Amino acid sequence: MTELKFHVDESKCIRCGACIRDCAPAILEFDPDSEYPRVIPGAEPGCTRCQHCLAVCPRAAVEIFGRDPEESLPGNAVPDPDEILSLIANRRSFRSYRHENLDRVTLGKLKDMLRFVPTGVNAHSLHFAFIDEVEVMDSFRNYVMDRVAGMLAEDPDNPFLSRMERYRRQFIEGRDVIFRGAPHMVVAAAKEDSPCPAYDPVIALSYFELYAQSLGVGTVWCGLALGTLNYFPELMARLKLPEGYKAGYCMLFGPTGLRYPRATQPDPAGMHSVE
Repeated sequence: MTELKFHVDESKCIRCGACIRDCAPAILEFDPDSEYPRVIPGAEPGCTRCQHCLAVCPRAAVEIFGRDPEESLPGNAVPDPDEILSLIANRRSFRSYRHENLDRVTLGKLKDMLRFVPTGVNAHSLHFAFIDEVEVMDSFRNYVMDRVAGMLAEDPDNPFLSRMERYRRQFIEGRDVIFRGAPHMVVAAAKEDSPCPAYDPVIALSYFELYAQSLGVGTVWCGLALGTLNYFPELMARLKLPEGYKAGYCMLFGPTGLRYPRATQPDPAGMHSVE
């Protein structure tokens, strides 16, 4: 395990104990000699690397893993709840994209955001495979289209095609019903031995989607793309995921000229209160 490098700046610390109370694995205590927070001797392996001790300190007195708390994003910028609800309510699946690369600045913001997404047991072992260039995406897209077209002609009863039955006519007409003309794709992959490999990729892409749409970038969840990765192993090999990783889900994204001037009006969600 990486050395914790837990350090308390005694000139800033007010000994409020917030870091100790907020430590989920309970590996912090007040040093009986100095009366400042410290790691309990021998308890370092219990650290989950959440950095809550750094984040919760009101005086920016706690460092861990060599991170300077003064370099953290501010934590007091609470967004307007109505704006957050509007973002959620107006989230849409985009199936119309411009055939061009997303600008590098926006793409960089999307990639950098992923370091903040939560994971089970704070494992943070996800890996993301991005198709950054529209030319690469076209090559990927055309290969899949050719393979599926070949199956339609030579093996129409193939089980894989049952997932595409509703799109058969469109596919025969040459429409890109799998990748929807998107210029980019991101595949979220989890280590197979991580605590929550089935859920972490979906959680991560949920955050990715909302942030992308706040930046004016269209997104769509793509189970058909994931199906092609699982069915055509050469595609998975092309992604070059690290050893021991498995693709969890795929999301298409890119610039789009399509805009929705209003949210939909879905029926209320089914729910009840437990007594």
